[in-house]
Amino acid sequence: MRSSFVLFFIFLFTNFFSQNDTDSVIKLNNLSAAFEKNDQSDSAIFMATKALSLSLKLNYKLGVSDAHNNLGNISRHKANYPAALSYYYKGLAIDEEIGNYEGALLKLGNIGIIYYNQNDYNNALKYYDQAQKLAEKLNDRKAIAHIFANKADVYSNLQKIDTALKYYNIAYENYRAIDFKSGMSSVLINSGNVYIEKGHAKLALEKYLLALKIVEELKDKNQIASCLLNIAFANSQLKNNRVAEIYFNKALSYTMETDDLDLKSSLELAVSEFYSGRHEFEKAYKHYKNYIVLRDSVYNNENTKQSIKAEMNYEFDKKQAAVKFEHDKVVYQLAAENKLQRQWRWFFIVVIALACGGIFFMKRAYDNKKSLAAFLASEDQRKDILLQEVHHRINNNLQIISSLLTLQANSADNAKLTEYLTQSQNRIQSLSALHELLYDTNSPLEINMKEYIEKVLDFHRDILRTKGENISIVTGIEQINFPTKLAVPLALIINELVTNSIKYAFKDKNTGQIKVELIPEISRNWQIIISDNGSGLPDETERRKDSLGLKLVKIMTKQIKGILLMKNENGAVFNIIFSLTKQK
Repeated sequence: MRSSFVLFFIFLFTNFFSQNDTDSVIKLNNLSAAFEKNDQSDSAIFMATKALSLSLKLNYKLGVSDAHNNLGNISRHKANYPAALSYYYKGLAIDEEIGNYEGALLKLGNIGIIYYNQNDYNNALKYYDQAQKLAEKLNDRKAIAHIFANKADVYSNLQKIDTALKYYNIAYENYRAIDFKSGMSSVLINSGNVYIEKGHAKLALEKYLLALKIVEELKDKNQIASCLLNIAFANSQLKNNRVAEIYFNKALSYTMETDDLDLKSSLELAVSEFYSGRHEFEKAYKHYKNYIVLRDSVYNNENTKQSIKAEMNYEFDKKQAAVKFEHDKVVYQLAAENKLQRQWRWFFIVVIALACGGIFFMKRAYDNKKSLAAFLASEDQRKDILLQEVHHRINNNLQIISSLLTLQANSADNAKLTEYLTQSQNRIQSLSALHELLYDTNSPLEINMKEYIEKVLDFHRDILRTKGENISIVTGIEQINFPTKLAVPLALIINELVTNSIKYAFKDKNTGQIKVELIPEISRNWQIIISDNGSGLPDETERRKDSLGLKLVKIMTKQIKGILLMKNENGAVFNIIFSLTKQK
């Protein structure tokens, strides 16, 4: 209703002043572009459609082309790529007909961007090449630079690193020729990122330092902070940890002067990971907590902005409604008596017709809604049955694989091979337990962690009882449902660390206890604690840190964006801290 009032008012305004000249088309297309830039897509579509209709009426082909470009931009930003391509191709055909080379250049570039977004790199390069020839014909250095930067992005994704770097350099030289500093800094940073991916951190550092000089001239504190972050990361790759720490701190100091909460939270997470990699876990945890606070602030700040925006729109709509009311009152007062009566007659006829039509369509919509609801309910039930059957079959297959591994382990002569087969069986049992629970539950997206972890640990308890070992496994697990994509890596982490304790902690003891805890922490943070009362972690940690089990633990911890802490406290203690919000 709010959008309808605003669009109706603008419609009256544009029709009152002009209906048949090309200036109106230009104004409507400019309004459409402005609305799209401000994310007001409904108003942008209204203006572009009105411009297209008026242009066709006037046979104003340039206006038709610009309207198609605006409609293509709106569809592209909504990710409706087929519609966007259709609009761009229509506009391109008109540009080629009337010789509008600037418009054709713009649409060729936009078509290339759509194919790039769809990962259709061959077509993207095809249209970028056409745009490049046209830009060179027009001697448009800025457009040439944009095109080479886009082509470099394509070759970077195709892992053709040398070609990507070559095109980034060409784009940089064209930007430098017109002193377009923002473009220069952008391609330097992208070049540095390519060098990082190729493993050439030193060359990447050179690009980042050049970019830093440029953004410092622009005095954009957000861009400066981003460059400092890249420089810090490159130094950490070069093992210049002291220099990296200095640049991380510089980046943090710059973000203190900005309001970009997204940048601040990303930087705090990067610093946390840096300290975690250096085993400075207290500093890592401090910055990780800062990241959590900032992340929550970003969420709350966005909600506040949306509330303010809604309130402003409400006030604007009230003013527009008041203006329309006053305008209608003047019109009614100036109308003649007989004309007013005729209008009232037509008004009642239209109201009655609309009421009848409304009742008819409401009844039809109600019937359609009932039919659709019944169909969707049957489809949901069918999909649930199929999904449960899939989980059942996966569980059966995993049990068959586990049984085969057991037979192979029992017949193996090599003790080391038997151990590896048993460890693989443990991991498969962790996945099998997940699908067994998913088969029995009503939700295919979440799983009860207490039940899941207990099933994983029951397998270890059965093995310990079979071997006659006096080792108990106790738990302290909160009743909580986690998404399945988080539950799987957590179960694998627990499996590996419990296996590690059983294997190493009680070599010199007859009895022992392993404890597994899943408990909440601050905000939306959780932590898993796996501890034992065994001999503890050895001083020569180099001997065990490269084992497959510990590598899997580190990989899974990184996958859930968590932090792994290890210490000795009456035995070995492993603590994994992670955020539930980040997994959503």
